[in-house]
This record gives sequence, C-alpha cells and structure tokens, in this order.
Amino acid sequence: MVYILEGNSNKYILEKLLGEGATCKCYLGYEILSNQEKSEPFAIKIFNQRFYPYYSNEVDILSKLPKNDNIIKLYNHGKGLFYPSSSEDKDKKINSKEKEKNDKEEVFFEIMEYAINGELKDYVKGKSTRIPEKISAKIFKRIVLTVKNLHKNNIAHCDIKPENILVDKNFRLLLNDFGFSQIFDGEKGDFILHKFAGSNIYCAPETKKAYTKGFDAIKNDIFSLGVLLFVITIGNFPFLSASFSDEKYRYIVKKNYERFWEFFSDIEISEEFKDLINKLISINPSQRLEIKQILEHPWLKKYNKQKNNDRSVNNNIEDDSIDEDIINEFKSRKV
Repeated sequence: MVYILEGNSNKYILEKLLGEGATCKCYLGYEILSNQEKSEPFAIKIFNQRFYPYYSNEVDILSKLPKNDNIIKLYNHGKGLFYPSSSEDKDKKINSKEKEKNDKEEVFFEIMEYAINGELKDYVKGKSTRIPEKISAKIFKRIVLTVKNLHKNNIAHCDIKPENILVDKNFRLLLNDFGFSQIFDGEKGDFILHKFAGSNIYCAPETKKAYTKGFDAIKNDIFSLGVLLFVITIGNFPFLSASFSDEKYRYIVKKNYERFWEFFSDIEISEEFKDLINKLISINPSQRLEIKQILEHPWLKKYNKQKNNDRSVNNNIEDDSIDEDIINEFKSRKV
C-alpha cells in the first residue's frame, strides 16, 4: 500500500515498506516537490506515538554527532500526518471525507539517507561461501572506527548487529538505528546502564542483570562487536545466548576456548582470528579489549595496511575511504 506523510510543511509519498522493527516501520519514500515531481529517494521511519522515546533518542543522538561518513544521515524529522494515498482510496471507491479523516494518524517521522544496497546481514548470513578473513578484517575495521567515534563522543550504540549496518550506493558501511543508544555525561568508567537494550544474541551476559546491578554499556558494545565479527567472517552465530545454559558459550564462561572452537573445527579459521574473538566475547567485561587494542590487534593489522595519510589517526575525523576489496566482495555477493 502507498502512503502519504505530511510534516514540517513537506509532503512525502511512501511507496515501499523496507523493514519493520520493534519501534518503527521504515519505508522507501520521496518528497513531492512543488512541480509535483519526486525528489531523490529517502528512507522514512514512521514511529507510532507510543514509541516517541525511541524517536526522540535517535534524533537527539544523530543531531549531536559530528559529521561522519559511516553514520546514517538524518535530513528532517518531526510530527506529521500519515495516511493511505488518495489514489489507493479511489481504487477502492472510498470517497468519504470522514473516512479520510479517520485514516490520518499522528506519527513521528525521520527522513533519512537511503542505503540502496541494503543491510550488511544480506551479504554475510546464510551464504554458501564465507567472506575471506582478509576482507572481513577490512569490513570490521570500518565498523570499529565508527564505534570508536561514538565512544569518543560519550555514546554507546547498544544494538550493534548486521541488520543495523547499511550499505550505500558506493558500498560504504553506514551505522544505523540509534533508538536504543545512550548518551553519557561522565568520563570513561561512568557508562553504567540500568536497563536492557538491544538484541539478545548480540548482548553481553551481564546485560541480563541490568535492572539489579547495571552494566557498562561500552563493554557491551565491545561484546557485540565480537559477535558481529564472528557472523561477518563465519556466516553464522557463535552461540545462541551468552549464558552458561548455552552449549557453546558455557565453554567461554569456563575459559575453555579450545573446546569452544571445536564446535567450528570443520571451518578453516586462523589462530589470530580466534584470539581476537576470545578477547571480545569474554564473560568478564574488564578482560575485553578496548577499542584502541582492537585496532592494534595482529589480526586486524595483518590485513589493514596503514597509509601515511590515513585519517584514522586524526582525533576528529575517521578514515572514510572505501576499500576496493570490500566493494568487489559485496558486488560478488549482491543478489
């Protein structure tokens, strides 16, 4: 069904549902210009009023973040009217003004950058061939640098997963979905969160006791990066839940990493990769690597040659170049 969105003196036509999450629906849409032509495509998020906190949180964070080419862009936002297009009504022979009035719903909306090449999930999960480690290391570095930028600005993402990393027309990776993210006022060590946020399979074990003990949201992001890296490189989950009851993660709890990796003995995996994963998904938050240590890990450095002009060393702007190896790998996997 085609919908119309009216908000902030603008009018948009929403032609296709791109996806639906826990808090909003996302459509492919266009602004209707003064000459009745359509604008460039946008991803348009529609939030029911009861999900205002998630809308407000995402807008607040994206508005405060410094410019970063690897974070989704927010162009417009506000409160508007959302309803089926009149052409749809005509097709159904519905002409009543009262019916049109009742169909209009007050919603909160976000007009965002449209990533035409979909989600990272589409390139890594359920594929017949794995992404080679030399490519997954380059993909992972892009994501780690983006998360580093968040943490530097006292923001924890809290929901890092392949579904929340988009791929734009140039195959650039875009971190998306900041509805669960948190801004912290304090310095390092004050990132304690007392409510569960995110997706269970990517969350650290300590998040299960969020309401009673709280947890370090930055360390949870690190754990999520570990699960993400595993999924990117192996093409499947390392476990189903970070708990002792999980048949695989229980060996992480026991620090019996050798037994954990036996579950994946049929896959060719480098020892350096295993070492990095072990240090990201540790049950003990204090034993997980810091962002700087991740970037210095031998596995990442092995496949990411440092350029003399690499802007990742700059404290304000991360390296935003697009690696040809990543582009070619994604193109070969695009359906």
